[in-house]
Amino acid sequence: MALAVRAEHRAIMVVDVAGFTNPARRLPHLVAVQEGLYVVLEKAFAESGIPWDLCAIEDRGDGVMILIPADVSKTRLTDQFPDRVVAGLRRYNADHARSATFQLRIGLHFGEVYKNKNGVVSRAVNDAFRILDASAAKAALKKSAGMVAFIASDLFYREVILQDPAADPDSYQQIRVEVKDFSGDAWMCLRGIPTPRDLAAQPHTENALPVLADADLESLAGWLADVTVAHPATIVRRAANPNTPIPRSHNAWDMFLELNDINAGEDGLPPALVFLGLVAHQLDGQRGADVTEWANTQARRLRLESRFRERVTAESHVPENPRLHLLIAFEPHSLYENQYWLSYWRQDDPEAWPPNRARVGLVALADLERAVEQVVLAAERTWSDSLAAVMIEFLVPRSLIDLHIHEWEKDKRSTNPRPLRLDYPIVLRSLERMSSIHWHRMWHHRWRLLVADPSPQRVHFSQPSDHERPYQVDALLSNPQLVSSVLSAAPPTKPPAQPGVDEYTAALQCGLPALIWHQDGLPDELREVVDSLLDDEGLGALPERVHTELRGALAASQGSPNINILHGLVVLWDSPERRVELDLPGTSSGAAKESADEH
Repeated sequence: MALAVRAEHRAIMVVDVAGFTNPARRLPHLVAVQEGLYVVLEKAFAESGIPWDLCAIEDRGDGVMILIPADVSKTRLTDQFPDRVVAGLRRYNADHARSATFQLRIGLHFGEVYKNKNGVVSRAVNDAFRILDASAAKAALKKSAGMVAFIASDLFYREVILQDPAADPDSYQQIRVEVKDFSGDAWMCLRGIPTPRDLAAQPHTENALPVLADADLESLAGWLADVTVAHPATIVRRAANPNTPIPRSHNAWDMFLELNDINAGEDGLPPALVFLGLVAHQLDGQRGADVTEWANTQARRLRLESRFRERVTAESHVPENPRLHLLIAFEPHSLYENQYWLSYWRQDDPEAWPPNRARVGLVALADLERAVEQVVLAAERTWSDSLAAVMIEFLVPRSLIDLHIHEWEKDKRSTNPRPLRLDYPIVLRSLERMSSIHWHRMWHHRWRLLVADPSPQRVHFSQPSDHERPYQVDALLSNPQLVSSVLSAAPPTKPPAQPGVDEYTAALQCGLPALIWHQDGLPDELREVVDSLLDDEGLGALPERVHTELRGALAASQGSPNINILHGLVVLWDSPERRVELDLPGTSSGAAKESADEH
């Protein structure tokens, strides 16, 4: 009797890098292309509202197979995605030498997919790879200056593309596919073809500025071959630009070779040369002197010596005890209930803010924890060799203020999933305040007061009696000496109907950057615990002290009497020095920002 196998209906995308094995590509080029492929695809998926983290993804070396969940509309693959992937590829290719640039072929199909522990089995997947290999598509892309060839199966074209004017069905042409055991029709469209004006505007040389001679490389390789770069993400981003993929190897020589294929920036300095100047500051003795002199010699040869020294001097400092921030934002969709735009800002350089925004896409409320786990794990992979401490901040709307994010976990696939708060200080930040520009003057003022004097005397312990009369709590928190408030209760997800009695909103409007409450209410012991936390340093480094106290309470052999209070303690720690722009369409925060700007 045949074994019953459960099938899932999926949209199927198969992607291939054209000419991946071109002999002109050295190993650093291949690595850059593979990593660039994922950067381009992930960003295009996010910008098209397709949840990358919910797709089944299988790497193929020179390409990738992606199975899109059945509940994601297939039209997203054909209306917004083509333009987004072309834009991402154009950005990538502009930053890399010719040998590290690439074109893409993307096949589109759908059908039943059978999954087991070894992978997937599907006739539809087989057919998708066959149309991807169509010789007509390969030849058309090779002859053109286009960036991406989309090849849709006849079924996908008729059922999806032809039904949606936004997919521009007239731009597709029918082609014949004869590959292995497959024989049939498909539809092809070339995207990203430059106009005559684009071609005229391109620089005459596309390769990275040739700064090195063969003899010089031999000496340099000897100095760098056994050097591991400290703070690699910070150094690479400072040497190149915030979009540069972090090399997998943190060996100084390997990193240098990869950066040597990236074009010089507006200041004319090749990223590889700046990288050497920054790495030389990490080296002691004669080796550091040799690398410094080698880099200075190249800068003189390029007549960029003063500019090079100024750049290296300005960017060489890394704090002795650096801290990185991962800010994750949940922005409610203005039309769809319980759907949130998830995006994040990952700080790879402890002295640079804001980093570039990364958009995950639209995520259901029930899936937020899983999506956040993937963001955190991806950040940890990037920071794998970093010595910096990390704080995770959640930028949340009031409607999610009771989400109990502190209890979320990572490493769920392991035998020992860990609460996020065990590994990081976890704080909340206010989406409403970030969006309301007219609140920011007081916010900056109170933050400066907190930094200058974080003493416990600047903390207000709110009482239920503070809300007996309208605007009584507003008046109390308007005291210019206050920078923080311990709320009398966990704030409700919706403001009270009566104006003037909402201590949460009043605290935000008055600019208080630090709020404290207990997620289950206000136990009698809360003030005692907060007093203890503020005893020595006041509000200075409060999130870190909460994190330390919680771990200490968990580790105590006899158990800590404060463990339950610490478990439910919520800290809103909102620094205006780490502001971000909220501009996603279709979000309530975007509307709030526009309203604030009008006033």
